[in-house]
Amino acid sequence: MDFQLSPRFAGGYLFFLAFTWTVGKVTGLELQINANPPAVAFGDPLVVNCSTSCAGSYIAIEGLRNYPKLESDQWVSVNITSIHRWSFSIICFVQCKNTTDIKREDITVYNREINITVLPEVLEINRTYRLECIGPRVYPNNKLILTWLRGSEIVQRDSTSEPGLPGEDKRLRNVFNFVASRSDDGQEYTCLAEVDLGSNTTKSITNSSVTLQTYYKPIITTLLANNKSVSKSPVYFSKGESIILQCDYQGNPRPTLKWEWPKQSNVVINPSGVLCISDATTKNSGTYKCSVMNQLGAEEKIVDISIEGKATIIAAASVSVVATLILATGVIIYYLNKNVKKTGVYKLQNAKPNNIPQVPNEKQYQE
Repeated sequence: MDFQLSPRFAGGYLFFLAFTWTVGKVTGLELQINANPPAVAFGDPLVVNCSTSCAGSYIAIEGLRNYPKLESDQWVSVNITSIHRWSFSIICFVQCKNTTDIKREDITVYNREINITVLPEVLEINRTYRLECIGPRVYPNNKLILTWLRGSEIVQRDSTSEPGLPGEDKRLRNVFNFVASRSDDGQEYTCLAEVDLGSNTTKSITNSSVTLQTYYKPIITTLLANNKSVSKSPVYFSKGESIILQCDYQGNPRPTLKWEWPKQSNVVINPSGVLCISDATTKNSGTYKCSVMNQLGAEEKIVDISIEGKATIIAAASVSVVATLILATGVIIYYLNKNVKKTGVYKLQNAKPNNIPQVPNEKQYQE
């Protein structure tokens, strides 16, 4: 790219920087630079516009003579077809009514190269791992921000305060250490590269993601009997009833499921691993065990099933009701007896001889 100062401008450049910048500010001369985009990828085009509030002025963008431009007495616009320098600055010059001003703006230049270190294909839970992101080349270096995201949540952000040198390819690194958990299975982590545009605004320039896979031993989450969670054993059913036992579990790699039960012809295991008893009989009574296992471990749960006739179940329920009534009666008797002890009983032998007749009061008197 042809970026050279014109002879007219070069001769007075240092003088203007030292003196006329202040003159422009004092007289209220306004000079603005707008770049589109405000940060540009290496090799991409850039449109630069310089403008002033002073009518009838001379305005120029120095160093870009060979590019197409549009201009008036208050603005000039240049279309740069491709940026091929890491250090790129826009220098605008304006002269109006014997007043001059010079303004310079540095353009952030970047590429889109980003790399994430390779993790093991499968992670073990409760172990510490390291995710490292190497950001793209950006100049100035302190314009780059690297952010690690877990899903959409920001977990770590990094940047540098050093601008670096335009000829130096010094990449920013963001290293995120984490302990793998079950929740990381299938979780996406993304390294996002942004450039700082100032005024609390950023521009996303590239990103790279990795999806984690974790291994963990099996756990049985619930054991269901006819769609009700089994909280105690035994579980009672009536003769002729249909019974469905279901073992819900988790694990990675996917665990294998195994049932153990009293062998009877009316028991089947369907393809999804659910145990079904049709037309239950007393021979189906016994212990049913659900086991799940993978290479990291195993877990099992047991439930006792009791198949009873309807009369037996009604009798058991009656016994339960009677027991409840007996218990309630005992509690009532206990409190009545306790209350009697508190009130006391009047006895004649407790009286002491004196000249005043002793008459029991209401609390002491009981028939």
